[in-house]
Amino acid sequence: MINFKFFDEWLLLKHNIRNLFFNQRLTRFSYLVGLIFLFIEIYFGNLINLLGIIGSLKFNFNETFQEYFDDVIFSSNYKIDEPMFIIITVIFNVIGAYVLSELVKRRLNDYSNTRIGQYIQCCILAFNIGVLCYWGYNQSFDHINIIVTFNLYSYFFYEHILTLLLVLLPSNKEANIHGLSNGNQKSDDYIIFFEPFYSPSNTTEKEDYWDAIGLSHSIDSFKSMFINKLFDYRTRAKRQELYWGVLMFQILTNALNSVLFFFYENIFNIETAIVASIIIYWIFWGWYMLANLSCTIRRLHDTGHSGYWVITMFIPFVNIYALYMIVFKPSISKVELV
Repeated sequence: MINFKFFDEWLLLKHNIRNLFFNQRLTRFSYLVGLIFLFIEIYFGNLINLLGIIGSLKFNFNETFQEYFDDVIFSSNYKIDEPMFIIITVIFNVIGAYVLSELVKRRLNDYSNTRIGQYIQCCILAFNIGVLCYWGYNQSFDHINIIVTFNLYSYFFYEHILTLLLVLLPSNKEANIHGLSNGNQKSDDYIIFFEPFYSPSNTTEKEDYWDAIGLSHSIDSFKSMFINKLFDYRTRAKRQELYWGVLMFQILTNALNSVLFFFYENIFNIETAIVASIIIYWIFWGWYMLANLSCTIRRLHDTGHSGYWVITMFIPFVNIYALYMIVFKPSISKVELV
């Protein structure tokens, strides 16, 4: 039975969204991760959009392969017309500019106890909208100026490089009008404290490092993620369980697949061995997806977030926040009443 409390998770999701407006600071590491993922999403999004206008999403294979597979799997009629390209480019990059301005604002909020972050945010938005207007002015609904479009992409690249410099700003170690320090959060009448991203113990440096990344518990992480808590959607999971659970699964299943294929090949003919290997592959894939889903939800719980955030992994830009919470955010260490 799936122990997922749908209504409780919904209430927690609304609480998480409300807390985003109360806690508006970003540490240097959080900002760096967000900026990198934003850069990747903007450029991949613009690349896919550009490929649509030039109609180049088409894979070419040899004739024998195409005869059986190309028309079913690998052919692509993906193509968009000029007006749609302009609309998608403007909407996509305006949203991207807002996310970038929000990251910059929260990074400056972590450095300064003033409203400078809001002023810089307005400047970034106004400048990006102006650049997009200039780009749109040089386009037409029956012809796309590729040179101006590449200049637009170049501007976005240099903008991200420039904003990357904010990583050098030190964090304010005191609470200010924008929230608490060190990634801690205020939630209603409570203060939520998180563990440091890396916290060494009192033993030797080598033991500290291996314990911190979880290697000494790699087998336990695999058992917890893929066996003991396969259908557990209520409890919590630390980062090491996700990291080492996935890595150990890849190592074990790849080794097992090779052994099984050799075993099938020596007992059956090659066609039967291939079919058996494909069936085993899909069984492992289903097992892997179920384990990842439950561990992802438990990872969200470990950071004080609703399991519904996993849905946002399929929503551009919002998935940056969810991905950071799942993969990088440390565990809650304690909760205190104000």
